[in-house]
Amino acid sequence: MSEATNVCERGLANAVLEELGKSLHNLCQPLTTLQCRLELAGVVGTMEAYREAVDVGLAECSRLMESVASMRAILQTARLDSGEEASRGSG
Repeated sequence: MSEATNVCERGLANAVLEELGKSLHNLCQPLTTLQCRLELAGVVGTMEAYREAVDVGLAECSRLMESVASMRAILQTARLDSGEEASRGSG
Protein backbone atom coordinates (compact mmCIF):
# COMPACT_ATOMS: atom_id res chain seq x y z
CA MET A 1 0.00 0.00 0.00
CA SER A 2 1.45 3.35 -0.99
CA GLU A 3 1.92 6.34 1.29
CA ALA A 4 -0.60 8.32 -0.78
CA THR A 5 -3.22 5.62 -0.22
CA ASN A 6 -2.54 5.69 3.52
CA VAL A 7 -2.93 9.46 3.58
CA CYS A 8 -6.22 9.24 1.66
CA GLU A 9 -7.56 6.56 3.99
CA ARG A 10 -6.58 8.56 7.08
CA GLY A 11 -8.25 11.64 5.58
CA LEU A 12 -11.41 9.66 4.89
CA ALA A 13 -11.39 8.19 8.40
CA ASN A 14 -10.94 11.64 9.94
CA ALA A 15 -13.77 13.08 7.84
CA VAL A 16 -16.06 10.21 8.85
CA LEU A 17 -15.19 10.65 12.52
CA GLU A 18 -15.85 14.38 12.29
CA GLU A 19 -19.25 13.84 10.67
CA LEU A 20 -20.17 11.16 13.18
CA GLY A 21 -19.14 13.48 16.00
CA LYS A 22 -21.48 16.16 14.67
CA SER A 23 -24.29 13.64 14.37
CA LEU A 24 -23.73 12.41 17.92
CA HIS A 25 -23.81 15.99 19.14
CA ASN A 26 -27.12 16.44 17.29
CA LEU A 27 -28.55 13.48 19.23
CA CYS A 28 -28.02 15.24 22.56
CA GLN A 29 -30.65 17.98 22.25
CA PRO A 30 -33.65 15.74 21.49
CA LEU A 31 -32.56 13.25 24.15
CA THR A 32 -32.24 16.01 26.74
CA THR A 33 -35.62 17.45 25.77
CA LEU A 34 -37.24 14.04 25.93
CA GLN A 35 -35.76 13.28 29.34
CA CYS A 36 -36.75 16.68 30.72
CA ARG A 37 -40.36 16.42 29.51
CA LEU A 38 -40.77 12.93 30.91
CA GLU A 39 -39.32 13.94 34.27
CA LEU A 40 -41.53 17.05 34.37
CA ALA A 41 -44.63 14.99 33.59
CA GLY A 42 -43.73 12.65 36.43
CA VAL A 43 -43.36 15.54 38.86
CA VAL A 44 -46.55 17.33 37.78
CA GLY A 45 -48.46 14.07 37.54
CA THR A 46 -51.50 15.33 35.61
CA MET A 47 -53.02 13.75 32.52
CA GLU A 48 -52.29 16.96 30.62
CA ALA A 49 -48.61 16.79 31.59
CA TYR A 50 -48.41 13.15 30.52
CA ARG A 51 -50.18 13.89 27.24
CA GLU A 52 -47.80 16.79 26.53
CA ALA A 53 -44.81 14.59 27.39
CA VAL A 54 -46.01 11.98 24.91
CA ASP A 55 -46.55 14.59 22.18
CA VAL A 56 -43.13 16.13 22.75
CA GLY A 57 -41.60 12.67 23.06
CA LEU A 58 -42.94 11.60 19.70
CA ALA A 59 -41.61 14.76 18.03
CA GLU A 60 -38.20 14.28 19.63
CA CYS A 61 -38.13 10.63 18.58
CA SER A 62 -38.61 11.78 15.00
CA ARG A 63 -35.60 14.08 15.39
CA LEU A 64 -33.59 11.20 16.85
CA MET A 65 -34.50 8.97 13.92
CA GLU A 66 -33.35 11.69 11.50
CA SER A 67 -30.00 11.86 13.29
CA VAL A 68 -29.62 8.09 13.23
CA ALA A 69 -30.48 8.03 9.51
CA SER A 70 -27.82 10.70 8.95
CA MET A 71 -25.25 8.61 10.78
CA ARG A 72 -26.17 5.56 8.73
CA ALA A 73 -25.75 7.58 5.53
CA ILE A 74 -22.32 8.78 6.68
CA LEU A 75 -21.23 5.20 7.35
CA GLN A 76 -22.63 3.97 4.04
CA THR A 77 -20.82 6.73 2.16
CA ALA A 78 -17.60 5.95 4.01
CA ARG A 79 -17.90 2.27 3.16
CA LEU A 80 -18.47 3.07 -0.50
CA ASP A 81 -15.59 5.55 -0.56
CA SER A 82 -13.35 3.05 1.22
CA GLY A 83 -14.25 0.36 -1.29
CA GLU A 84 -13.54 2.73 -4.16
CA GLU A 85 -10.16 3.62 -2.68
CA ALA A 86 -9.32 -0.06 -2.20
CA SER A 87 -10.30 -0.94 -5.76
CA ARG A 88 -8.24 1.97 -7.14
CA GLY A 89 -5.22 0.90 -5.11
CA SER A 90 -5.38 -2.67 -6.32
CA GLY A 91 -5.70 -1.82 -10.02
